[in-house]
Amino acid sequence: MVNAVHVREGLFDDVDGGRLIGNKCLSCGRIYFPQASFCFECFSRNMEKVPLSRRGKLYSYTTGHMASTRLQPPYTIGLVDLPEGIRVFAPLKCTADRPLHIGMEMKIVLEDLWQEDGKVVIGYKFTPA
Repeated sequence: MVNAVHVREGLFDDVDGGRLIGNKCLSCGRIYFPQASFCFECFSRNMEKVPLSRRGKLYSYTTGHMASTRLQPPYTIGLVDLPEGIRVFAPLKCTADRPLHIGMEMKIVLEDLWQEDGKVVIGYKFTPA
């Protein structure tokens, strides 16, 4: 049996199919993803974890045709704007019946990204909603 691990602990959880976990400055309200140890806006260290929206809008994307460290071509990556004012960089899950276009509604999915040292590495992607 292969064990599963998150690509990085604390980035997301699997509640209701997956959601990103950011944090919010309790002094000025600025939200961060990934989580910051202090607020870059007001320098407060008074931060709390917050779940982020599962949906956002596609800001930009590109398709890679050369192998990367762990992703095999072709792979698509992009930027998704969440309602909290955060722009998230993430792999995109493309489907033949839903071609990508700027401004389209996207939703988060959790998927196996690759295998390493006998473990499946799980991460988040965005796919057309």
